[in-house]
Amino acid sequence: MKVRSHRRQDVARVLAWLAGFSATALLVVPKGLSIFAALMLVATVVAFPEAWRSGRDRVPRATLGLALVAIVVLAVSALSLWTSSAGLSALDYPARCLLLPWCAWLAWVTRVRISGLWYGALAGLLLAFVLSIIETWSGAPRAGGEANPIVFANAVLVLLVVAVFARPARTGFSMQLLLAIVVALAVVAVTLSGSRGALPGLGLVLLMLFVGGAPEHRWRRLAMASGILAALFVALWTVPWLSTQFRLDQVHADVSGYADDQVDQPISARMGLLTVAWDAFRSAPLAGVGVGAFAQRVDDSPYCQRAARHFCGLEHAHNDLAQWGATMGVGGIVALLALYGVPLLIAARQIRRLKPDVPVGAGWAAAMLVAVYLISGLTQSMFSHALSTSAYVVIVGLLLGSASAPVAASDER
Repeated sequence: MKVRSHRRQDVARVLAWLAGFSATALLVVPKGLSIFAALMLVATVVAFPEAWRSGRDRVPRATLGLALVAIVVLAVSALSLWTSSAGLSALDYPARCLLLPWCAWLAWVTRVRISGLWYGALAGLLLAFVLSIIETWSGAPRAGGEANPIVFANAVLVLLVVAVFARPARTGFSMQLLLAIVVALAVVAVTLSGSRGALPGLGLVLLMLFVGGAPEHRWRRLAMASGILAALFVALWTVPWLSTQFRLDQVHADVSGYADDQVDQPISARMGLLTVAWDAFRSAPLAGVGVGAFAQRVDDSPYCQRAARHFCGLEHAHNDLAQWGATMGVGGIVALLALYGVPLLIAARQIRRLKPDVPVGAGWAAAMLVAVYLISGLTQSMFSHALSTSAYVVIVGLLLGSASAPVAASDER
């Protein structure tokens, strides 16, 4: 009986490892997460009976905290839905937050290694690079992997974070070479996507990659990293192809056009959306205008009264805080802060507990992923897209659950 129990545990662990691998390896593939969902469900079915019978460990408080966050997000969204006329489909993305504690529990109970996520991220970055090259050669102005180029670039950032911070804690030449290749693949894919919103997150990852590690010569590494980032920034503005690819040559005209109510360009549209979101929040600060109702507020705005515009078809505020505040009021802002803050606090506690010599491991990867989402959320509504929402809850959940296990994923390779 005991042998059978161990076999079931081993099968569940293998299935969870494959689920993590598929989640990152196929992240940029349309419907790629469906394979993860199937493997995760089977792994849960295999692991749950033994976990229920043995009762050998209490569920970690970190997992319970993530469950509370998911419940809060879903409850606030449901309350907002009840006060508006939106259909149940508006709860699709908020309901995905339930995957956050589910993935954390599965990773904890199976003691799965995060190497599956890491190997998958390497494969996913290579796939994203190939897709972006093929799309560019096919004449597409911006690579998007058959999706929104902005969402594609954010997915590449997620893969880069996992590839850099969930790696084995080795510092030899082979690992340094692999990191250089990984960064090059990500930079090419993001560049061909033309997504400006991904650049701050990319810069943060590169900065931490250079500065992290042993304290010796840290200031020298920081100066070198700052110089490299400054050189890249100058190149973006001065190299004609890069400036055109990221539409930096249009920034001045775009911002100036907003003064004349021209909101059909990327920056002016975002400024207009922030105005609409602020007006919506002021009209209903406690409950918001309702989940799924922001698109109607955009259509009713003064920008759309004179003529049909591309702006009038936008459905979210391109800013997480503005989106959640406008649609769900103060409760939405609190829920968003919890969705970011609780995983970040859990990751910080795990980092302090383990005190790694280099910034690698499940805790570091989770913390950096939250930080990248925070930065990207300044110009994007990260949780208004299925891929971005699913990537966050699945990968952060798996990372934090692995770090909570008695045999941490960063220690068992």
